[in-house]
Amino acid sequence: MFGLTKNDLKSIQDIVDNQSDYLDNNYFTTSEGQVKTLRDVSFSANHSVRYYSQLNNKIDTMTKMAISQGLHSCFLTMTLDGYFRDLLHGDYTRFDSLSDYDKKIALRSTPTSEKLGEVRQKIEARKTLTIKDLYNILNHQTKRFQESYAFKKLKKDNANYMYIRTVEPHKDGVPHFHVMLYIPFEYIEQFKKDFIKSYPAPQNRRIKDSKKFIQDFKIDNQELESFQTEIKDTTAYVMKYILKSFMDVKNQKEIDYIQAWYIKHRIMRCVTSKKLVPQWVYQKAYAFESDWFHLTDLLNDKSNHCEWSKEDNYFYFIDNHTKRELIYQYGKLQIIYEDRVIKEIGEVKEKNISVKVYDKTPTQWIKKSLPVPTYADNILIGHHINNVGFCKLSKKKPYQMKDYQLKQYFENLDIRTVNPTHYAHTTNIMIERGLITGNKVNLADSYEECEVF
Repeated sequence: MFGLTKNDLKSIQDIVDNQSDYLDNNYFTTSEGQVKTLRDVSFSANHSVRYYSQLNNKIDTMTKMAISQGLHSCFLTMTLDGYFRDLLHGDYTRFDSLSDYDKKIALRSTPTSEKLGEVRQKIEARKTLTIKDLYNILNHQTKRFQESYAFKKLKKDNANYMYIRTVEPHKDGVPHFHVMLYIPFEYIEQFKKDFIKSYPAPQNRRIKDSKKFIQDFKIDNQELESFQTEIKDTTAYVMKYILKSFMDVKNQKEIDYIQAWYIKHRIMRCVTSKKLVPQWVYQKAYAFESDWFHLTDLLNDKSNHCEWSKEDNYFYFIDNHTKRELIYQYGKLQIIYEDRVIKEIGEVKEKNISVKVYDKTPTQWIKKSLPVPTYADNILIGHHINNVGFCKLSKKKPYQMKDYQLKQYFENLDIRTVNPTHYAHTTNIMIERGLITGNKVNLADSYEECEVF
């Protein structure tokens, strides 16, 4: 079943049970004095109901956001050519019988990078492929689709789009993709053409309710079986496929074959575009702002100010319509209205750097000595401690520095090597304190393209 044996299922069940026991039997005490288990704070897909609840929230928010922006929903199915199934058993008969042109197309649709497993090199060496190799072939073809003319034209026109991608196994374990794509209606025909070019398998270009294949990519006004454009309830449609990959954590004690398939091959259940406020921002803001749609709406409204930095564990939202500010700084979350703190939770915490000493000499025999300060360009960078060595100075975040220290730190940043988001965040703090003049930078502009669940 799905390419797994009973022994595979039992082995994976044992792994899940061991993880579950570990989460249930390890406790910690919160700052409020509550005793909780690791399962209580877990977001594991196999152990926590919170993972599915948050994913469901995100899918619902994305579909509502797409509808509010007037985007049209398209449901895509991506499958592989049949001969790839043979390569799972090392059988290259069908592959070798291809014409030179078809063989060239087939190799072009397989990845060569180390990140995706160098599948093309395996095929050229006549090696047996794995399920993960076939999954990486589909990933490679999807990457080509996202680099096609349709997407480039969309971005050039500053048009918006979103997507939700799931993966599902056939009965023999071979994966295929389902994608809910939200794009402006006028771009659909170009997307169909590039879809066919990116996924060369014949079943990806079959006309709906017909055995005929599209010739020369003349597909205007044609509905493809793998590219449907008449989807009514998009949330329910895509959730139908996502639900198959999850076990009922509350009521189900043993996993089934399809759930074991994702765990064995380490395959992600769902991938989405990053068109919402980042998940880590939403999780930290949840105590005061539990509406993911509203946070994203603030981001899309250019009259507001939204910035964040995961590296600095910081975000800052200003709603200029309500004069309300939402600030998170390294553990402390605040809501401010007209310069007054309305709500506040947590406290600013600085990450302590602990120095481990692996010297076996008894501590009572060690001659104590004072730490020797070490400078570089007249700036203290750490101390040299006897029997320990050099210890770097604990680094403060820019917002924790005093004005003189912040100014020295900012002047020594190398713009060629420093993280652009960190540099922009430090610049904003300098402007706020009046140490330099200029306009603030919106950190959300450097936001990356895709997010993984």
